[in-house]
This record gives sequence, C-alpha cells and structure tokens, in this order.
Amino acid sequence: MPANVTFEFEKARMNYEQANSAEAKLAALLEMQRFAPSHKGAENLRRDISRKIAAVRREIDRRKKQEKKASRKSLSVPKEGVGQIAIVGLPNSGKSTLLKALTAVDVEIAPYEFTTTKPVVGMLDFHGAKIQLVEIPAIVKGSSDGKFNGLQLLAVVRNADAIVLAVKSGDEEKILKEELEKAGILLNVGKPKIKISIGSYKGISISGKQFLKCREKELIDYLKGVGIINASVVLNEPTDLGVVARALNESLSYKKAVTVNPFTDLEEGNIPAVKERIFELLGKVLVYTKKQGQDVDYSEPLALPKGTTVEEAAKHLHKDFAKMRYARLWGSSRYEGQRVPKDYKLQNFDVLEIYS
Repeated sequence: MPANVTFEFEKARMNYEQANSAEAKLAALLEMQRFAPSHKGAENLRRDISRKIAAVRREIDRRKKQEKKASRKSLSVPKEGVGQIAIVGLPNSGKSTLLKALTAVDVEIAPYEFTTTKPVVGMLDFHGAKIQLVEIPAIVKGSSDGKFNGLQLLAVVRNADAIVLAVKSGDEEKILKEELEKAGILLNVGKPKIKISIGSYKGISISGKQFLKCREKELIDYLKGVGIINASVVLNEPTDLGVVARALNESLSYKKAVTVNPFTDLEEGNIPAVKERIFELLGKVLVYTKKQGQDVDYSEPLALPKGTTVEEAAKHLHKDFAKMRYARLWGSSRYEGQRVPKDYKLQNFDVLEIYS
C-alpha cells in the first residue's frame, strides 16, 4: 500500500475492515476510492478497490435474488393477536423452554440440536391481550447465506413485529446479531431520518446541513458513486455516509428486540417481568372499556399505539363515537372516574368510559 495515503483513506480502510454487512463494506470502499492517491504508483491500489467494489455489488445483488427466492418459499406464519414476536436462537438455546413457559403450548424439549424443525406458534396472555409468539428453528453461522434453510427462516423473522433473542451467553447473542444483520435485519436502531427524493432536480441539493458528520462534497460524491445524480436530500438527524447507505437500502428491516436467557430469566416469579418486556416491544398500550352502569371488561383490551388519544380510541371503538361528548377515565394516578379531555394520551391499563 502506498505510504502517502491520507487520513481519510486510512479511516475508510478501517471502516471497511470492521464492516459487518455488504452495504457497509460498499460505503467504505467508495470512500477509499474517493480518497485513494491519484499518482501512477497507486494504480494497483485503485484497481484493487474497483475490483472489491464490483465484488461487493455482485454480493448484494446475489443476496437480493436469494431473498426474493426465499420469500416465494417462505415458511410464512399468518399473524394473530395484538402482535407477532419471533423467538430466535442458536441450537439448544432454550427457545422451546421459553415458548412453553410463556404460552403453555405443548412443544418438544430435548437436549439434542435442531429439535424444532418448523416454526411453532403459541399465544402469550398479557393482561387479556393475546401476543403471538413464533419459535423459529435454530439459526446458525451461515444461516444468512442459506445454510439449513436459513433464508426461509429469516424471512419469517423479517415478517414479525419484533424479536426475542433466546441466548445463554454473550457469544451466542453476537452470532445471532451478526446473522440477522447480514440478512438485513437491524435490531433496536431506527430507520434513518433522511429523505432522498430523486427526480427532475438539477444536481444534488442538501437541506439540514447542520446534521452532516462528513464534508458536503463527500456526501455528494458518494451519492454520485451509487448512481444518484439529481436529487433533493433532507437530513433530520446526525448523518455520516454509513447512515446514508442504510437510508438508501430499501431491503433493510428495522426491529425492536430484547434478549432473554431462558435458563436464568424464567426462575420462579420472573415470568411476569419477561412478559412485560415482550409486550413493550410492540409500542402499544392496553386500554379497557367500560359501559355506563356496568363492570369493566378485562377480557379483551384495546391494544393501541402509544400516544393514542381518547378521541382516537373512541373512533376506533365505533364510528358512532366519532362525535363523543366526553369520556371518564380510571387507572391513571391523576384520574379516578373524572372527565378527561379528548386529547388526553391514554396510558397502559387505563379504563375508559365514553359518553356519546
């Protein structure tokens, strides 16, 4: 390697070596290409970078084709209840133990590997709400490349609303996260708050430059390097080229996840806490309804997105409640049967009585 490489080139090279996904490798290689020395002595270096860029792009195309093929053969599980949670783990990680403890479903538990050969479904009861848990057959190193029907299994995970990682150690958790990331499933990170509109623009315009964590020219050169010549870019969060690469990758899936050790976290008295952690993944609140002069119905709560107002809940219940006069509420520390404003944001386990 030429001795007179720049700091930017060396940083990009380190990013390439540490990248865990093809998309991250491509972003780093494009940076290396941009900052590579231009003198004659660096011809081999530039040629090597170009070869690697081509190889990574072929890898990305190959994986997308595999994912499409896997989706056609997917072991799909129809969604039921207030949400679907995939239980993912390595062989003998306690997935079946966890599913049985939380749902009481009859599932085989054995000390040998690959006991579960197809997805197994159980329904978790959380204060009346039914959450669908799906135990995924064991994930292994290489699942993201298709080993042991890995692509079909990961397609089921991709379709779920959230994920439980069943692990016995940090090493197991690391392997799972690496396989999921290679398959384009990212855990506990938000979709980039970047809007890239491609159309009849002249050149590349950037709004929200205060969020840039790289030089403006680097971003423009990167976009041109991936074929975007005319576009409007709006940034709403701290942004480097890695974040831009994620924003452009439409195949990525963003999932909430929790880690559970079935052999320690299910000790006596801990199951309710595990259930609560799982419910929190769905980003919802449970609201119970009460008819005038009757007792509260705790059997079928409404599962509503966090931030839902009293008025929105009323409309969800019945179209006739769209013109509600007022509502009373129980359950929150501030309200015990008092009237609440229509824009009050409902909390978990609130009891609502609507007057129309």
